[in-house]
Amino acid sequence: MKKNEIKISTRFINFLIDMLAFTIIAIIVILILKNYLPSFKVYSPQNNRLITFILYFSYYFIFELLTSTTIGKLITKTKVVDNNSLNRPSLLKIFVRTLSRFIPFEGLSIFLNDKKQIWHDQISGTTVIKKF
Repeated sequence: MKKNEIKISTRFINFLIDMLAFTIIAIIVILILKNYLPSFKVYSPQNNRLITFILYFSYYFIFELLTSTTIGKLITKTKVVDNNSLNRPSLLKIFVRTLSRFIPFEGLSIFLNDKKQIWHDQISGTTVIKKF
């Protein structure tokens, strides 16, 4: 294993922590929306899908764009970098990385290559490494 490579288990821990953080944020936002927007007071699958998509996209996009990390990556001391330069990825790479997360079964793609990269890494030209 190279110095800055991380284990699949670390990626999984990142995912679990991020899903917990995302769920807490989503619950808070939905409770706020229910209090201030009449359309959210009545259950609607369309509203649920739309708000979930927006919040999920925003969680990863904003965190990784501004800090190259998410809450999970902060805890495990890892960060997202550009594959070529190992510097902070560009806005376009973060945008593509975030959109790629919506590919069905995308999370399982880590088992399909020997570099331990998920499709959102491969498609966007990014990777997750240990912070130095």
